[in-house]
Amino acid sequence: MGLFLFIIIYKLSYNIGMIYIEQGVINQIVLTLTEVTTVPTPNYLFAFTNEMNTLSVTELFTTADISLYPERYNLFVLDEPVDIPLLQGQFIYQIYQSSVPYVLPLTIAQSTGVVIEEGRMVVSGPVGTSIYD
Repeated sequence: MGLFLFIIIYKLSYNIGMIYIEQGVINQIVLTLTEVTTVPTPNYLFAFTNEMNTLSVTELFTTADISLYPERYNLFVLDEPVDIPLLQGQFIYQIYQSSVPYVLPLTIAQSTGVVIEEGRMVVSGPVGTSIYD
């Protein structure tokens, strides 16, 4: 019984969320990361893995939190495809933290290595004009 309880508590130690991205526009991503962040002056690294093509390369993305009230919510801007090109479809996203800024080339090794939030991301594209689009 004790081991089962530990597993449930451990799984609830980070956030699970949903992100919607539209291709070809500037997207705002609103999350609540501060409540699970464990480093001072955090920088966040997003890792996007395509669910349908698990052999595809995980796309990494970082940007500043521009929220005026980060203790309540965190706000990020993703300009698709300028910042990062994403295919239409479903992705798993994971967010990592670091107390120092990330440098190019981005790697998960630059972070603490701990996932503070994960969830699903849906990338949608322009509406077609026929069933063949």
